[in-house]
Amino acid sequence: MKTSLQFFKDMGVCDGAYAVLARVFGQAGVDVFDYAQGYQVMLGMMDQLEIEAAQSGEPGHDTAQGWLEWCYELRNRPEAIMYFGDHIEENMFRTNDGQVHETLDAAQEHDRYRFAELRRDHAAARVINGVRFGEGGAEVWEVVDPAQGEFAGFDAFVWHDSTTGLNHRTDSVAEAVAFDTAQAKVVDAIEDAERAARIERRVSDESGKFGVWVTVTDE
Repeated sequence: MKTSLQFFKDMGVCDGAYAVLARVFGQAGVDVFDYAQGYQVMLGMMDQLEIEAAQSGEPGHDTAQGWLEWCYELRNRPEAIMYFGDHIEENMFRTNDGQVHETLDAAQEHDRYRFAELRRDHAAARVINGVRFGEGGAEVWEVVDPAQGEFAGFDAFVWHDSTTGLNHRTDSVAEAVAFDTAQAKVVDAIEDAERAARIERRVSDESGKFGVWVTVTDE
């Protein structure tokens, strides 16, 4: 990863550290410094850095360690990796569930499939059975469609709670409706999660040594 004095200024370096960096660049006689090499130079200047930092009085930059931590974190900042425009956009795409794919299409298809599967699994778990009592204690079960208001005429209701693995039974229409209402909120949560899902692409600096994940934006 390349660096320059303007690079450090645009990244938000404090004035004290900038003055030290200006001297380092000047002594080296270069306009562009390799990040890893420059970091090693800073490590060899700890005593001098400690004096300079103490004079800065800026929170987080008033110790040499604070400067080094700030410099170290540059390798994790997309704007630093991509600053010179010569970064490498790798064929690695990561979905929110941590899966990595070789193409954007594959990542998008993975997301479509996993959210569709969540809907299918939830639909299977949301089933409410209406129970009618017959002669001799016999029971007739049939699936209730809450959307059609089919709760009337049943003597009891049974459903399976997929979160606990237990079956629930009630003769209360209100309780059955409450269960269905709660399940509808799960559908909303799945929809919200799909809308919020992001796909990231691996981007590395020109050397390929440092990399970050950058959200893929719709164009």
